[in-house]
This record gives sequence, structure tokens and C-alpha cells, in this order.
Amino acid sequence: MGSELPQRYFIYSIWLGVMGVDASSWTAKVPSSVSGLQGSCIIIPCSFNYPEPKPKPSRFTGVWLKDSHEVVYHPDSSRIFKGYRGRTTLVGDLWQKNCSLRITPLHLSDKGPFFFRIEMEDLNKYSYIHAKVSIAVSSSPDSPSLSVKEEVKVGGVVSASCSVFYTCPSEPPLLTWSHTRTPSIQSQQLVNGQWELTSSLTFTSTMKDNKALVCTAEYRGGKKVNSSKTLNIKYAPVDVKVEVASNVKEGTSVELKCSSNSNPAPHSFRWHNSKGPLPSRRSTIKLERVTRLTEALYCTAINTEGQGQSSSLKVHVEYRPEIRVGSACTADFSIITCLCIVDWEPPGMVQWSLPGRPLPSTKVERHGSLTIVTLQRTFDFFDTVQCNASNTYGNATLSCSMPTNYKMLMQYVSTAVGVFVVVLILIPMTSCLLLKKCGRRRNDQTITILKDTDVVMGASSDPAPLRNEPKHITSEITNYYTNDHLYGNMEVEDDSLYMCVGGDHAIYENI
Repeated sequence: MGSELPQRYFIYSIWLGVMGVDASSWTAKVPSSVSGLQGSCIIIPCSFNYPEPKPKPSRFTGVWLKDSHEVVYHPDSSRIFKGYRGRTTLVGDLWQKNCSLRITPLHLSDKGPFFFRIEMEDLNKYSYIHAKVSIAVSSSPDSPSLSVKEEVKVGGVVSASCSVFYTCPSEPPLLTWSHTRTPSIQSQQLVNGQWELTSSLTFTSTMKDNKALVCTAEYRGGKKVNSSKTLNIKYAPVDVKVEVASNVKEGTSVELKCSSNSNPAPHSFRWHNSKGPLPSRRSTIKLERVTRLTEALYCTAINTEGQGQSSSLKVHVEYRPEIRVGSACTADFSIITCLCIVDWEPPGMVQWSLPGRPLPSTKVERHGSLTIVTLQRTFDFFDTVQCNASNTYGNATLSCSMPTNYKMLMQYVSTAVGVFVVVLILIPMTSCLLLKKCGRRRNDQTITILKDTDVVMGASSDPAPLRNEPKHITSEITNYYTNDHLYGNMEVEDDSLYMCVGGDHAIYENI
């Protein structure tokens, strides 16, 4: 049955021509070719004309056939060739002389050519075999057409558009952007069954937009294609900073680099310290024989859009330990307090010691590059105490010796205390003996022991002291933590301060 139907249509066409029907009025308009994407849908635009019969037809039947006379579409689906069954729909209104055909999904074999046939109930029938259309089926879609002004200054407005062509108005592709702004979408119908979808994007540019702007088109079935253009957002240098090696040894040379984020790249640089500009105009500068006193520097990067300045950077210089003036031991009767003030970078280890044995430190304080290590202990008759400081670059030692006169003073104090104790013991005993001797009766005579004006012991009005008072000792050590007067304001009275040797008495004597 299905194979007889195309032959019957062919016979009808011949018969219409033999019967002398005015074929000049039987016309159809279709594009010679349309393009479609495999897996998507396609609509073949079609319009037709026919001689107006009298009476008017009561019913129209539209049929599409392949050039091989396979029925592509028929209202009775049983008459449709199996390969097209369920995939074709007549979307045109035959009463409005619109014979457009939809095929979905489109197969690679759906190339055609195809033609339209009209059948009027109880009237004429005609095949428009001279109006044929072919389909160019592609397996992948074309990339979107992306338009944008690529070069713009930061803060300027960027306007971009992305457009694609498609043949299925009910299922247009989805257009998306790599930018977060919401675009506007517009669709319009073209000729030959083509539509154009356009997405327009507008945003204010920032430095972050200095990258690829991507437009992606996604079609039915998950097929994706994209187009991109790299934006050239121009801006003055930002994030300007001075970079330097992390570890710099005192006395060596070091190279500093000025870096920035800018577009275009800086064409010149300026270097400064607190005293003013430096001669270099390059992105790097070399400092010879750096010391811990080397001043902080900053740089300025300059391009065609402007300039940017870094914050100040002080080179981190490392050096061996130096024990500073103000390191000393003081004594307050039986308590000895020793301070060891170490200037170093990086910090290392500090150890107090007596000859042959280490001493635990009482307190350790850190103030910038200074470390103050305190030793406190009860009085001990030792000659010297040492402070030993060491780091990766070397070591330093301070020896503190106790003066002889201070040793004698402590001996006098000990002797005086002993004498005072003996006197306290002897006074009650002596008083008791005198009382016993003077209170004895002789020949009935009574001896008065004491009168108001009598002095039994000691005729002198100046009492003799029985103890040796130690001299007053004061010590004040201040201003360890400032740079202007690092070790000033130090007073030590008498001989209570130990004599120390081996420290660094000039603040920067090694430079």
C-alpha cells in the first residue's frame, strides 16, 4: 500500500497536465536550500497558490514527498514513510496558503530534495515538483559571532553582542556570557527558514575584566560552541610594592625590585628614601654594603595611564650578637641582679654561667632587635659571671668581675653582725653580775646601786656603734627600647656595680 501511494500521486500529476489544467497558476515558493543542525529541528518555509475553483474546496490535504516519492508527511500517519513517521509536522495553515513543514529531530539523512503536494477534496490535486528544497545538515553548529570593542580604559563602558543563526524557532539555542551582568536577548526571522538570536551585554569595566570575554551557545541535545575575545582594559599601576630577598647579611649587597599590577606595563620607575629621590630609573636598584641602619625605601611605577606608589620597605638585615653598654650586675645586700642586653638578628641563645656551671635566667624580654636577659640570685662569693650570646652569624661574651672592696664590705657586714649578736648575749649576763655584786650588805651598810645622776657603764656621751652600716646603693638603667638614646641614663653609686668586660661599648663598632 505504501509503495503504491507515491505512484498514484505521480499519475495524478500527469493526469492534471493531460486534462489541460492551467498550471501557470499552480505555484509554490520554497527556498532552494536550508541549513539545519543534527539533533535539532528545522522548519522549511513554504507558500503556495492555486486556481480558485468554483465552488470553493471544502477540505485541503497537504502532503510532503521526497524526490524519491517517499511520503515525508501526510495527515494519515500510516501513509508516512517509516523513516519520517513521528518526526514531521505541517505547521502552515493551508487555508492561508502556508505549507511550511517542521522536521524534528533532524537526521543526517534528511537531505531531500523535498516538494509539496496539495489535494482539494472532490476537486483538483497538484504536486509542485518544480519547487524543490534541499537540507544541508551539519553535525556541529557554527561558532557564535562575537562583537566587542576590545580596548577600553578602566571605568569605561563595554558593549558586546553575540549572535547565532538557527532554524528551530520553538527551540532557540541558549546564549550565555562569562561575565556576571545580565544580557538582553532579541530574536528575528530571516529568509530561507533562518532565524537570528542576539544577546547584548553592557557593563562598566574594571581591572578584573582584563581577560577573555566568552559567549557560549548551547543547542538542543547539549551541543555547545563558543567565541571569545580578550579585553584590553587599561589602568594605572596598582599594588606597587618593593620586593627583596628574605635574608640579607650585614655588609653584603642586595638588589631590590619594584613590581606592580598595571596595563600597559610601566615604562619608568622612581626610587626614594627619606632624604629624597635616588638616581635609578629602572625597576631594580642595588644597595652596596647594607647595615642595620640602612634607610627604608619606596618606589613609584609609571605608565601611560598614570602612576602608583609603594609603601616603605626597610631591608631586614641580619648580624652577629653584640652585647650593649648597660649590661651589668648590681647588688642589694644579699640579692645580685645581672642584665645582659643583646643586639642581634636573628635571635639565638643567651646563657649566664659561673666558671664550670650554667645559671638559669630569671626573665627574658624581646624588644625589636634587643633581647634583655635577667639573672637574679642570692649573694655568692664568686669572682666573675659570664653572659654568652650566639646566633647563626657568631657569638659574643660579657664577663662581670666583682671589685675587691665590695667583697671586703660584705665581710665587714658579716663581722659586724656577728659582733652585734655576741654583745646582745653578753649584756644580760653582765647586768646580772653587777646586780648581784652591788646588792650585797656589808657591816649593815646599804649601797645604793643607781642614782639619778650616776652612770654605771660608759662615761662618754657618744655611744660607740656596734654595727657597720653598708653604704647606700642605687642603680638605674633605662631607655633600653628606644633608638635615640639606647643606653643612656645609667647611674651607679659606690662600688656595688660589677666591673664587666667583653661587651660592645660602641653601639655600632663593627660597621
